[in-house]
Amino acid sequence: MTIVPGTVVKLPNGRNGLVIPSPWWKPGSVLVKLPRGKKRWFRVDECIPIPSGW
Repeated sequence: MTIVPGTVVKLPNGRNGLVIPSPWWKPGSVLVKLPRGKKRWFRVDECIPIPSGW
């Protein structure tokens, strides 16, 4: 499963986040919106995509 904007992912700390579009491109990283509204960069290999049917 590919990580694209709109994908829900499991983060290294065990929480879920939503991948959002970024104003600039950072190779190998995605911008994730955390539950409390903060945004943070994570490496693609740290994020595990969660299927939308869950």
